[in-house]
Amino acid sequence: MINILLSVRRPFSEKILSGEKKWELRKNAPRLNKGDSVTLWLYESGQYGTRGIIGKCRLVVTAGLRPYPPKGILEWTMNQACVTEEHLRNYLPCYVWGVQDPVKLPAAVPLSVIGLTRPPQSWQYLTDEQAAILERRLA
Repeated sequence: MINILLSVRRPFSEKILSGEKKWELRKNAPRLNKGDSVTLWLYESGQYGTRGIIGKCRLVVTAGLRPYPPKGILEWTMNQACVTEEHLRNYLPCYVWGVQDPVKLPAAVPLSVIGLTRPPQSWQYLTDEQAAILERRLA
């Protein structure tokens, strides 16, 4: 099991947890082997964010998106990622991370609970111990 802490701003964090946002856009992606099981722990960042870990979801696929995607791919990505065409075009090239099965934590968990002092710029791996602490918070 691979666990990743993912920094996400509002309103995207809320859209992931509601199931509306099915693709997250990132400039890079973890190196995964076929069959790896990946849990993304969502840290809500930003000026209006909770600034805590608010939930989790499964990472089911990553794929590269080139600077000039075919028109159908562009629209599909905009819809799945809940972004405008301008936002997407300005962010290309990038990776799409397919997310599923969101679960909201009963209360936001401060980073200090898992021994961190600041959130990742984009994402970082968590240890099994850190993930176990967060799993206990779901109960």
